[in-house]
Amino acid sequence: MATAVVVRFQPPSSAIYSPKLNGTAFHGITAHSSVSANYTVAPPISCKLHESKDFAVPRRNAMALILSGFVFSQANYADNAAFAQPVEFREYIDNFDGYSFMYPYNWIRVRGAGADIFFRDPYVLDENVMVEISSPSSSYYKSVQDLGSPEEAGKKVLKQYLTEFMSTRLGVRRESSILTTSSKVASDGKLYYVVEVNIKSYANNNELAVMPENRVARLEWDRRYLSVLGVENNQLYELRLQTPEKSFLEEESDIRRVMDSFRVNKIAA
Repeated sequence: MATAVVVRFQPPSSAIYSPKLNGTAFHGITAHSSVSANYTVAPPISCKLHESKDFAVPRRNAMALILSGFVFSQANYADNAAFAQPVEFREYIDNFDGYSFMYPYNWIRVRGAGADIFFRDPYVLDENVMVEISSPSSSYYKSVQDLGSPEEAGKKVLKQYLTEFMSTRLGVRRESSILTTSSKVASDGKLYYVVEVNIKSYANNNELAVMPENRVARLEWDRRYLSVLGVENNQLYELRLQTPEKSFLEEESDIRRVMDSFRVNKIAA
């Protein structure tokens, strides 16, 4: 029979412990409190060795439980640490067309997407980045200001998005808005325009229904589109980022980093 340790607690009825929380205040996720307590000292707890099976845990089993708990806690810590790893970026440089930008390391390239270059998140399929360039034969830009003010450029960008998302399906409608427009001079000394828009797509659940009450519109997707526009080599360059609106707040810093990294470069003759 394995020897086991049994701890018997015999708290007296006269023991009193009444903590009082004074001035508890919460700031963000941290709670500050002061604790004052009035209590009487309980009699010492008696610990005796008994040869008994009742509520007894063999020492070997106790050690196994302790070790397994430690292993699980270390595994959880490793998982949390891996989840908290910052996003790594790599740089894409196109010397032939004259532009460069940073993008998340794990994003994959998609060929045949119709853009000059296209990368997307392998897990969030609605999240991607691309670059489009105006035709050198049909455009002649000297500056991004050829588009007008940032506000005027924003209207043109939104119109282009809505044209691309035009649908022939019955019962489909789009809701759109320009969120922000701005201009900036980047570290290369060139002027860029930045445009952010939101577009929502709704579709009826039964577009062929005769009665209006049977055609209930449901939200298909809600996305944010971010464009950075610059001019070089007499061409208009546009970096376009797409992300679900619900993901934007969580990934905003990474998205801003991609946007801020976009540069247009002079093509060597």
